[in-house]
Amino acid sequence: MAKGMEQRRWERYNVTLEVNVTAGVNGQNIRLGGQANDVSKGGMRLFVTRMLEPGTSLSLEFLLPYSSSELTLRGVVRNRAGFTHGIEFVNPTVYQQQIIERTCDVFALLR
Repeated sequence: MAKGMEQRRWERYNVTLEVNVTAGVNGQNIRLGGQANDVSKGGMRLFVTRMLEPGTSLSLEFLLPYSSSELTLRGVVRNRAGFTHGIEFVNPTVYQQQIIERTCDVFALLR
């Protein structure tokens, strides 16, 4: 692998989603509106107007394209650059993972 190149576990798809976020910060839950990009089978890039530290646990609520029901997933901040955060989904149910995987499969076909 070339220097500076990262290998990712999941392919990312350039989709923009509105996300409602609940974050545990200093022992309190705060609610934020955010925007996700680069959605994958295992996470997303999330922009919110607050800098969240890596390791912060989140609840994420969003509607995927081609889906009729909103997903509520747990996630964790893995990295941050300013107000943009790398989020990994944590323990999605089998049903939630199937919806995410099917949606990503549709994104792959539409490329």
